[in-house]
Amino acid sequence: MIWSHLSIAIMENRFIGYTYNTLTYFGSIILTWILAFFFLMAFQVEETKLLSTSRVADLNNSFWSGILAGFIWGIIFKVSRSLRRYIPTYSLSIITSVSVNILSAYLLLYVIYHLSDIFIFDDFPKSFQQLMDLYNSQMFYSILAYFFIVGTLIEIFIEIDNKLGRGVLIKFLLGRYYKPKEEERIFLFMDLKSSTSYAERLGHFKYSRLIQDCFKDISPAIAKNEAQIYQYVGDEVVLTWKLEDGVKNKRCLQVFFDFMDELNKKKAYYQKEYGLIPVFKAGVHSGKVMVAEVGELKSEIAYHGDAINTASRIQGLCNSYQSKLLVSGNLIQELKSNQFFDGWYEPLGSVLLNGKQLTTTLYKIC
Repeated sequence: MIWSHLSIAIMENRFIGYTYNTLTYFGSIILTWILAFFFLMAFQVEETKLLSTSRVADLNNSFWSGILAGFIWGIIFKVSRSLRRYIPTYSLSIITSVSVNILSAYLLLYVIYHLSDIFIFDDFPKSFQQLMDLYNSQMFYSILAYFFIVGTLIEIFIEIDNKLGRGVLIKFLLGRYYKPKEEERIFLFMDLKSSTSYAERLGHFKYSRLIQDCFKDISPAIAKNEAQIYQYVGDEVVLTWKLEDGVKNKRCLQVFFDFMDELNKKKAYYQKEYGLIPVFKAGVHSGKVMVAEVGELKSEIAYHGDAINTASRIQGLCNSYQSKLLVSGNLIQELKSNQFFDGWYEPLGSVLLNGKQLTTTLYKIC
């Protein structure tokens, strides 16, 4: 029943989330390339300096070159990342990465050649043959080397940020949580239902592949709903949002339904590969926690507090209530007060969770 209540809102918010993520991605890359071209112009050796920050034409060229380079490089990098999933060896993946920078450098000069009204270069090729000659010149190889340096740094930064969780690297670099801070956050604990029987049936190798596929398929839902991945623990994933971000457009609930929708689309694949269609269950709760950077040899941003423990225990009750998604009363009230929830839910009353002295109000969403 809840599916019919939320499906329209889910479809609307998918487009908004995808558009926002795309604009953020290209915006950050374009800004980086604008700065890269500005620094290339500003920090030339004085004796051989051809460009100047005091010339409006040079600033204009740096600005538009950065926009074009960011747009071209961003598109090619996006395509290459999707292709790299199908590349079996590390060496081929490196070749793909190198190709991104080479192709971007060639295309940038080609586009600049066709947009000569925007760019004002003193000695830029006026004919197509001169453009071909430029591709074989020392100047082009210098541009290509610069693309390798900047492009590789961007790619490394993106890869590290993805491995740590989006936005976590910036927080580490800024030392945001070097001292513990209190935040009000939403936590969603989600794990595979009947995982023990699946593991016995499939064996450890095939079961690990199943978990890999499931967590790969949850990625689009996480990106659309701007969730932060806190942890992967076995067959369980823990997602978190700041309170205001998670309640907006019901992201903290929608991420679950988006994931279920993705699994439903791929049920033929899972049935063929594993002889089953995975089913997940989740518990969601909101509350205050302390956030701190912990560890010296291996650092991570950790959350401590009752809210995260409560969310875990709520998820543990899903089987008892024959539910796929249980939500605390705290979170339901937050969603209602922000006018982001008017869907169907079943009140389960106040429940004394394991290890707690006070009861928690629970609601069954599906």
